[in-house]
Amino acid sequence: MLAVFAVLCNVLVLVSASNIGRFWHVTDFHYDQTYFTYQLSCNDDVPNPGPYGDYWCDSPWSLVQTTVDFMANASSGPGGVDFIIWTGDTVAHIHDENTSLPENLMILKNVTNLLETRFPGIPVYASLGNHDFYPSDQAEGNKSEIYRAVGDLWKAWISNQSQVDRFENGGFYSKIFSNAKVRLLALNTNLYITSNHETDGVADPADQFHWLTQQLEEARAAGQKVIVTGHVPPGPLTKGLVNWMYSEQQQVLVDILVSYSDVIAGTHFGHDHQDGFKLLQSSDGSKAVPQFTAASVTPWRFRVPTPTGELVGDPHNPTVRLIEYDRDTGAHLDYHQYFINLTDTNSNKRANWAKLYSFKAAYSVPDMSVDSMRTIFERIKDGGGRTYTTRYCRYALASQQNTPCTDETRGEIYCAGLYYKVPEAKACVAKYLKRINNGDRGVCGTVASESALRSIGPLYRRFEPRHQSQAWQKARKPEITLL
Repeated sequence: MLAVFAVLCNVLVLVSASNIGRFWHVTDFHYDQTYFTYQLSCNDDVPNPGPYGDYWCDSPWSLVQTTVDFMANASSGPGGVDFIIWTGDTVAHIHDENTSLPENLMILKNVTNLLETRFPGIPVYASLGNHDFYPSDQAEGNKSEIYRAVGDLWKAWISNQSQVDRFENGGFYSKIFSNAKVRLLALNTNLYITSNHETDGVADPADQFHWLTQQLEEARAAGQKVIVTGHVPPGPLTKGLVNWMYSEQQQVLVDILVSYSDVIAGTHFGHDHQDGFKLLQSSDGSKAVPQFTAASVTPWRFRVPTPTGELVGDPHNPTVRLIEYDRDTGAHLDYHQYFINLTDTNSNKRANWAKLYSFKAAYSVPDMSVDSMRTIFERIKDGGGRTYTTRYCRYALASQQNTPCTDETRGEIYCAGLYYKVPEAKACVAKYLKRINNGDRGVCGTVASESALRSIGPLYRRFEPRHQSQAWQKARKPEITLL
């Protein structure tokens, strides 16, 4: 009898294991077609551009190509991947005067063709990023040319005409997986970014809130779990506590997501250009949704003028993420972050992709659930768990080396991880610092840049390469071709 029970247990384990799937998350390619010529995205002079990119610039095609090639080669074995989520910002940080909608669409088509070629038969659930629009950031809340053109470009992936129609009317859609147990909702969160003047003051741009509520209600009634994706994440950027969204629209979005915490398995966003995670939760903490932000492919560093000088972003390496999930329940089990050291890659003239970390091993938790994330935040709430906050700081930049991680940054990791409203997160950081050292900001590095970042939030939300004078760029306007 015991032998039979052991065999049954083994069979159950095998059945469970067979239901584990994988999917890639790639975001923020920011392909700069002028990288080797006019360097229109670069934030400093780069007299000797590396073959795979530079920390001051957006991605050359070689970096886009090696990223997709690595993804395809790494998932070509048994099991493969079920799908890919691609969360936008494929167009470079280049002034509107030197881009156009046809050029942006050509860039999107080039990357779409690359993904279709390297992943035949694998669906890609893609979203637009704020830089993909023309003018940049101006996502419209109704039918527009970009929605129509991109809907047509991605119709094979969306694979449902009613959802293609839905995309063409606002840039978002849903997909029910073949087993009918999991539903993916690809949102257009660019509708809520504070640099979008098209939707300022609009209660429900493109009726996306109404649609989202309907979709989640249908999923709940059908016993389905939901994966939510999009470009701009709700909640503050962890370092600096900058909020991307109009507060009223963010409040509605978070309220909807939290109300369906029993349905949502996980949420995935890009835009931040850095690795991170947080909980979106109700005020009493009784309901929560896990949110994961993937770091960018582009290594581009920002430069923002301040009243006392300028704020410069840290150098960070290109990354992609592979996520494991349960096909039946949608439960997120683990993710594996991969990167290249851009300096070594350029020196060797070959991209050596390597695993940076896995979520479970790095943070000593059993999975990616709300309970696991609560465990992490509980460890670090009083300045403890410094091993974990040090890793967070390092992985945010896709680095194998320890990076400066001030006490203020550690407090922001904790507070932004639990409070999606900036005033509440700031108050939490103040209490955190007081608890651990009477307000001393630590000796791990300076925090002037973080304070400056908060004080110039509107500038930080819409920055461009510093040397791009309009006349200079117009004289060197590039031509975009189909690759």
